[in-house]
Amino acid sequence: MAKKYQIEIPDSAFKKTDFSTNEELSLSVNHKQINIRPINVSDQLPKINIFWYVIPSIILAALFLIFFSARNINTVPITGDDYSIANGALILGVCSGILSFLITFIITKILGKGPSKDFHWRSLPTITIACGLIIAFSLSAIFWLFGQMFKDARFDIYTATAFIFVIIAAINYIMINLALTLSSGVITNLLTIMIIGGMLFSMLTNSKRDWWRYNFSFLGTAKNSTSLQFNITLIFTGLLMIALVDYLFVNIQRRYHGYKIQVLRWLLIMLAICIASIGLFPNNPEFHVLHDRISMWLVYIMLILIVVIRWVLPEVTKQFLVISYTIGAVMSIEYIVFKLTNYLSLTAFELFEFGLAFSWLLLLLQNIENLAQFGQNLFVVKLKPVKEDTN
Repeated sequence: MAKKYQIEIPDSAFKKTDFSTNEELSLSVNHKQINIRPINVSDQLPKINIFWYVIPSIILAALFLIFFSARNINTVPITGDDYSIANGALILGVCSGILSFLITFIITKILGKGPSKDFHWRSLPTITIACGLIIAFSLSAIFWLFGQMFKDARFDIYTATAFIFVIIAAINYIMINLALTLSSGVITNLLTIMIIGGMLFSMLTNSKRDWWRYNFSFLGTAKNSTSLQFNITLIFTGLLMIALVDYLFVNIQRRYHGYKIQVLRWLLIMLAICIASIGLFPNNPEFHVLHDRISMWLVYIMLILIVVIRWVLPEVTKQFLVISYTIGAVMSIEYIVFKLTNYLSLTAFELFEFGLAFSWLLLLLQNIENLAQFGQNLFVVKLKPVKEDTN
């Protein structure tokens, strides 16, 4: 007869689950690790009632229809400066998406259900605004593309209303699902999408196609028509990073203590403040000196982080250290090449440095996220063989 084993699960761990006593569970083995979950996969997915996102969408689509009907507008263009599907979707979609996220987050946090209970209230405004900005940037980019593909296209008012309904319903569903599955990994993804999406949007839609002949900071100056979007992206990227660091280190300090953790935490917060400050003080004449100094502080903090990461990051792996020092060396060599030769333009140098620094920062946040997850959800269990009944 095949041997059987039993696992003793601590009560503190059991309370963090939705399991009940004597419930049948499914067990899988993946990469020599045991995973235990409910038998029905659907039980693990967030349950979103269709009325939560359809009813608000119907109401807002009806308002869109009434608004255009009252002005005797029978056909609506895809894009335009005044009345268009793009503007309607942007205004209604952002407002509805933000409200859907806020309401879901607040209700689940008050009830103590879902991942929102692990986040501080002080993180809510930053995360919410960041989500709103991502919606705005995404819709703007999509409709800008549609405007290029379908120039002068117009739809009757009822077809346009149907488009608005579908767009708002999709946004509401995504935002509700986001609030129900919020985690440090999700915030890291938001951080990545926001900064890369915001920069690409500014590059594509700015008024000067030859902006790259100046420098990367040109995207945030008054000479660029989309400077506001670029600067807001940087500001809220920094704030979102602060919220992420705050969440991660609250959890990581449950297991790791000491001044080294605090050094790492404040270096990351200072880095986030520098990112936000670059957007707050763009490279306009009145802020030129301050902008340059903040940019240099950003570089210095990055280099300090790379150098001291061996001592301030708990359980740092040799592989991560090799990657860190390699990236640091490449950044240093690139800086020397830029200063001593004419091989790299200023824009190319800034883009390379940004790409390397941001990639390393994401790797660091991923390592910290893993430590925070283990620090919060790591329990010691015992695996015992089940004694066979010989009677």
